[in-house]
Amino acid sequence: MDITTRLKLIRTLQAAGVRPSSYSVFGPEDMALCLEDSGNGWEVFYFERGGKTFSKKFQTEAEACTYMYHELIGDKTAFM
Repeated sequence: MDITTRLKLIRTLQAAGVRPSSYSVFGPEDMALCLEDSGNGWEVFYFERGGKTFSKKFQTEAEACTYMYHELIGDKTAFM
């Protein structure tokens, strides 16, 4: 399974039945796990009410996408 880019991550999550509203790979979306290019790396975080929580930083897009995939697949509330 290739989840090394945001677009490949989206396709993989869609195929697995993960609700699109539970994540965002192009920056903050309220009440979602988000992926953002921070300019000097990548960040995965939960965004709610204008604030980031559970933030984790990565050097590469592939590392961030892999982490995000595992977080969402492990979250039973993320599925349709």
